[in-house]
Amino acid sequence: MIFPTIRTLERLKAFTSVEAVLQACGPANGDEKPLWTSCPRAGLLHGAEARFMESDMPFGELALVCPDGQIVHELGWQSDKPVGLLKNVQRLTAPNPSAMTGPGTNSYIVGDAQTGHVVIDPGPFSGDRDMPHIQRLYDAAGGDIRAIVCTHSHQDHSPGARPLQTLCAQAGKSVPILGLPSASTARKGCEFTPDRALQNGEQIRLSAPTETGHLTHTLQVIYTPGHAANHVCLMLLEDGLLFSGDHLLNGSTTVIDPPDGNMNLYLDSLDKLSVACQQQSAEFILPAHGWVLHSPLGVISHLKAHRLAREAKVAAAMQAKPDGSLQDWVAMAYDDTPPKLWPVALRSLTAHVERLQGLAANKV
Repeated sequence: MIFPTIRTLERLKAFTSVEAVLQACGPANGDEKPLWTSCPRAGLLHGAEARFMESDMPFGELALVCPDGQIVHELGWQSDKPVGLLKNVQRLTAPNPSAMTGPGTNSYIVGDAQTGHVVIDPGPFSGDRDMPHIQRLYDAAGGDIRAIVCTHSHQDHSPGARPLQTLCAQAGKSVPILGLPSASTARKGCEFTPDRALQNGEQIRLSAPTETGHLTHTLQVIYTPGHAANHVCLMLLEDGLLFSGDHLLNGSTTVIDPPDGNMNLYLDSLDKLSVACQQQSAEFILPAHGWVLHSPLGVISHLKAHRLAREAKVAAAMQAKPDGSLQDWVAMAYDDTPPKLWPVALRSLTAHVERLQGLAANKV
């Protein structure tokens, strides 16, 4: 079937009768606006033309990079060179694909030749094998890096910060590493101490004079604990872009792993991000894993609803088997998930159980 037919059928399935469709299509107060619109986008996947609907994972990236519908953007994942998303935003994906990282960890380079650059999440580092990624980050910024920011301290995000800083120092540049220090609850290997701790709401600004004023790129810090106790997101104010770290992902939900992860804080942080996106009229989310996401408010609302629906299944499992173990409950609450993923799901289930037990205790 062609795209218009597919989209029409998807929309029609929400109606119970022909009469309901006709009623919805009828003019209201003389205003004959369409009931819905749909605009699939096309890009390149390993050099071949491919089309995607609004619900497909690559759609947001095509909307950001090719707003006029040009079929020029390559969506295939690779790690040997950065991908230009805007004139002042590049993405370089670390060569660490896995079940937990998807195609790899996205490092972002914000800025341009006039203002210098900020590198967000330089990625993993376990020795010389990761040095090429660090070198590519340095080269993508033309050697002009003003700050390195880590959204949180997990091993696929922050370890590359020190090697990148050292590379800058060898060229005579003193570059600070910014973020929040890891909490005492952080797992072994996820310890992180920045050169300076970021403050919620503070702005990291790149600026350069021009003939008409100043060229400025401003990243505003949003403290978002939940996935990790020291997690932050960054809003690029001039462009309405949210760098979401691991708090929001494309294609999967993030793991909430107690004690460093906390479901109450995670849900509160979703609300905080929703408000920030409304205030800044943000149009896109740039996650640490996966392609760019569009319509942030819809993404956040959908993710929160998904989390609460999963929590309802966890609560039902606990009620059905009150003497059960976490392993019993994960099999019941995640019956729609392949069993091979249950060990990972167990972490988020534990966070849901902690939240539910806390809610129950507060009612007493």
